[in-house]
Amino acid sequence: MTDMTKFEFLQQLYDHLSSLPPSERDDIVADFEEHFQVGEEQGKTEEQICTELGNPYACALQYLRGTGGTNTSAPQAAAQNTAAVQPPYPQKTAASPRPQNAAPAPHINERRNKTLWKVVFFISLVCAIGAYPAACGLMLIPLALIVSAFFLIPAVPGGAMVGFLISLGVLCFTGGLLLFLVMTWLLRLSFRRSGL
Repeated sequence: MTDMTKFEFLQQLYDHLSSLPPSERDDIVADFEEHFQVGEEQGKTEEQICTELGNPYACALQYLRGTGGTNTSAPQAAAQNTAAVQPPYPQKTAASPRPQNAAPAPHINERRNKTLWKVVFFISLVCAIGAYPAACGLMLIPLALIVSAFFLIPAVPGGAMVGFLISLGVLCFTGGLLLFLVMTWLLRLSFRRSGL
């Protein structure tokens, strides 16, 4: 078997498990990803870990036959039984396209999602440059209305005018507070999801 990278191994494993439900397939691939992580922490290369695990088809076969279960030690068990097992059909090469109906591997979706959340975060950051001052300005309008009511209106305003000024002040303050809270929530959410 030629040397293979972690990505190639997990992609082939994912493809060989296509007859399983997506959630079960994701759990199995996550177990193998964890095995790679432990191996890398021990100083092993991706190629060495792939060699230890053996053929992705044989690893998948352990689950497809029901002997692997959802046991997290299955990567070690699969590595012991992979010597002569070959898939019944040709392996995909890097040049061959994925089938139209095949689901992308979970780690590809995760990377794409993080990239999209990074874009949302930076757009939110640019919007925040204008949104935060606008929110503060809206929240200060009630104070400006009170000051103008005392100093700029020579006569005592009528009841309808006072009611209008109070309503306008409450509306502006609420709008400013809402804008501030929504912008803060969006920034925090996109920052957490982007993994920055």
